Amino acid sequence: MALRGCGGGVIGLIVLLSLVPDLAVGQTLSQYVKLRRHYGIWQAAGVEALETMVGQKVVEIQGVVVGGFSNRSGATLLVRRSDGGDLTIDAPQRPEWLSGGEIPARLLVEASRGDEYGELRCTLIGVAPEHDIARIERRSPPKAKPGAKQGSKPSREWILPRAQVEPLYAAYVRRQNPRLSAEQASLIARGVIGFSIKYGVDARLIMAMLVVESGFDPGATSRTGAQGLGQLMPGTAQWMGVSDAYDTVDNLYGTVKLVRTHLDRYGRGGRNNFEQLALTLAAYNAGEGAVARHGGVPPYRETQAYVRKVISLYAALAPGKVRG
Repeated sequence: MALRGCGGGVIGLIVLLSLVPDLAVGQTLSQYVKLRRHYGIWQAAGVEALETMVGQKVVEIQGVVVGGFSNRSGATLLVRRSDGGDLTIDAPQRPEWLSGGEIPARLLVEASRGDEYGELRCTLIGVAPEHDIARIERRSPPKAKPGAKQGSKPSREWILPRAQVEPLYAAYVRRQNPRLSAEQASLIARGVIGFSIKYGVDARLIMAMLVVESGFDPGATSRTGAQGLGQLMPGTAQWMGVSDAYDTVDNLYGTVKLVRTHLDRYGRGGRNNFEQLALTLAAYNAGEGAVARHGGVPPYRETQAYVRKVISLYAALAPGKVRG
């Protein structure tokens, strides 16, 4: 059983507990509804919405509580994700009605993540049976948030569930490489998103790199012998544990793992995010040895063009993420 961590948030929990007596343990349905209104929440998101969240916010998630256990600071609830893993949410206590079986529920959680590479931390604020909230929503359809203007543009914050993100990625892949079948494009999208979540890398960065590396061609081979979607050299593929660089899933696994390795290496030494990104891309293209020898991005025309292209495309795919 794969657990995706959510821990801590004790100070925030103490503040939130002051709002409603016995919060998240014995609160009534009406108290839960008041909490929703207090936080301006009118509809729930899937559990997967937390996978890409950065920052700190209170969200309502719609999921199935499949278990839980007590610990020194209270309890931990396990909420089933669509990929079969479990999201863990800290709580002051496990409500009795959530014991036993798989129980559909709405959960108000305080979620936080420092950056796209950080650990997700969640604390339970309130919980209610799914059927009770669904009944209320049927009687009163979701309203616009207070203060929202009619016709205003939606937020650019990416909190879509994974099930909604994958078709968008697959469509983008096919636009870049129309020769791919829908099944091939979907496999690439699932691999990019899945391994990016696994290794804590922004999936949009991987998409930008794949466009420049191979144009999403799983069978691509460079004049120097680089192979597959992420153009892995045979030695690098072996280092990353890739047995077949022309296999879509195997290649994406190695590509994202290699990016994570470089991000960890160049995230040290007080570098800012832009410097970390530039050195990561340079190392991916020219190798860590070349970056070390030149004390930064090597003065190779190909490498410098590669870094510029990927950063430019990444900035277009992820507005606000790239700052020089």
